Amino acid sequence: MFGTAMRQLGYAWTMMSGRRFRIRDVRALVDDTRATMEAFGSPGEGSDDMLAAADPEIQEDLTKRRLRRTMKHALAEVPYYRRIGEPGMTLTDLPPTPKQALRGMPAAFVSDRARPAVLAHTTGTTGSPTLVWFSAYEVELMSSMAALALMLTGGVREEHLWANAISSRSIAQVVAERAVPMTGAGFVHLGMIDPRAALDRLATPLHVPGKRPLISHVNVTASYLAALVQEAERGGWSPRDFGLIEVWSGGEVLTDALRVRAEEVLGAKVFDGYSMTEIAPVTGQVCDDGHLHLPADQGQVEVLDPVTLEPAAPDTTGVLVITPYSSFRDTTLLLRYVTGDLVRTLPESAPVTCAMAAIPATSRVLGRLTGTSGLTTRDVLDVLQAERALPLPTRYAVEDDILYVVSGKDDPTLLSRLEERAEGLPIKGIVLVETPGDLPIPCQVRADLIEHSFEHAAPVPLGVR
Repeated sequence: MFGTAMRQLGYAWTMMSGRRFRIRDVRALVDDTRATMEAFGSPGEGSDDMLAAADPEIQEDLTKRRLRRTMKHALAEVPYYRRIGEPGMTLTDLPPTPKQALRGMPAAFVSDRARPAVLAHTTGTTGSPTLVWFSAYEVELMSSMAALALMLTGGVREEHLWANAISSRSIAQVVAERAVPMTGAGFVHLGMIDPRAALDRLATPLHVPGKRPLISHVNVTASYLAALVQEAERGGWSPRDFGLIEVWSGGEVLTDALRVRAEEVLGAKVFDGYSMTEIAPVTGQVCDDGHLHLPADQGQVEVLDPVTLEPAAPDTTGVLVITPYSSFRDTTLLLRYVTGDLVRTLPESAPVTCAMAAIPATSRVLGRLTGTSGLTTRDVLDVLQAERALPLPTRYAVEDDILYVVSGKDDPTLLSRLEERAEGLPIKGIVLVETPGDLPIPCQVRADLIEHSFEHAAPVPLGVR
């Protein structure tokens, strides 16, 4: 017990000082937490303090310290920032870092002192994939902290089976396959396979000692979740077929309509989160009131006007700009990274009163701008996914303020309903098209990254090898 208390104190001190963590101490803390939960069913008194937000005044002081250290490292060690910055600059003196800069010259953002170990890729749905290097320190630290979060706030226990159905190139995949086993739970490499095969695997008992018979947790992107929902509805699947407790969705805009459909057919609560390979370990979670909460202890979060890149005013649309702290990142260092993801700042007249009110919040992610009239991804998906006659994943394009929607067929009644739902959107009209190939602009979603599998594949004719 004394050793555990000392490790908790050491963890808290490191969080407050902004210095590097001792990996062996964090791993030991994970083991202590797991042992305590297995013995007593709960993590014990004071454990929430490891992940809780600090007092606002303390948090402000911690932020200043972390930013100073992060700026010092980046300006001295990173070629890109040495070229555009000067020693002693504050964060706001530095121009925001565009995504194109990292995408075009990833090596220019790697610290001179780095020991790169893992190269992660983004999926590239909005352009060429972005490459981000991580060290063994970063991977082990993020994995250990993820394990703590899974146990302390995610309710993951030794009996559970967690499946990942996301891109294998992302840092989230690397971290999850290390973090989940630390909790004692089983990790399943489900992958982004044919949705029919994925449903079969979710419904097939694994019969392993000490675990639930069926997969209990699954991590997906929103478009792949949509593909699972579509296949489940078509195939007559129901919650009785699965053992799911929680579904975690991230990486894309999740609408309320899709969440409700997923909960109906899969029988599990669907959680909405926010993360990016480039800004790891900074992550956000959507609360029951529909706010995106981004904790301030792992990175500085700014919401800037998309055009001027000045701080966004209350109740306006802005872009998330993130600076991960150098105590967590020592390889690819990013200052004021423009994510491209839009959110809306909250109005000052409506203070946050939800269960996560102590953590800074914005609206849920709105996605990207679509067209030239201020239309966002969420604006369109909220309308289209409320119409269950449309196929999933939802595919559309906007050209000359005309919304083109993949419907699978020409249906005047469906078109009329969509036009009624879309009243108020800044569009001139809606056109239904039969296939994704009929769209004027390609619509790429992460569900397109399907991995080949022999399951449900067409049989090979006899005599052909």
